[in-house]
Amino acid sequence: MLQISESIPDNAVIVDEALVSGATMLRYLPYRDSQSYFGLASGGIGFAIAGAVGIQLALPDRPVVAVIGDGSSMYNIQALWTAANLELPITYVIANNRGYRILKERLIAFHDNHNFIGMDFHSPELDFVSLAESMGVKSRRVECAKDFPSALKDSISSKGPTLLDVRVDDGFGNR
Repeated sequence: MLQISESIPDNAVIVDEALVSGATMLRYLPYRDSQSYFGLASGGIGFAIAGAVGIQLALPDRPVVAVIGDGSSMYNIQALWTAANLELPITYVIANNRGYRILKERLIAFHDNHNFIGMDFHSPELDFVSLAESMGVKSRRVECAKDFPSALKDSISSKGPTLLDVRVDDGFGNR
């Protein structure tokens, strides 16, 4: 998350729906103005992909970077097509831990239960690169943290929408 704050332009707008890592990102993002950050309220998920489209339309002179968990992204993934259709310069960063980590954490915290039924995206694995490209969005998978800053800068400088499928630890010993 530090790499995001170090890699984005000063006038960038962040759309934050990274439920697990969003709080960490907030520590590193400088407050620039009232339209530089849009995040979650009240725990509802699924707004960030479509929300980034609306924000880019409202603020066309500013780069928009949406940081989204893999689970949240699946609530409204079809909005990638709209971003491509309108040729909007939005950078989507999918923090891909291959499951619903936030639900796993809550299951443990509230019920001391480690039985994670239906909370993993392993069989079949979600292929965000292919999914995004099928909707006209240029995409790339990022496996190593050292590759992320240059991938993000390249995405932000692109003319149309881009998606980075960033592999992150699942928090339960799996990468």
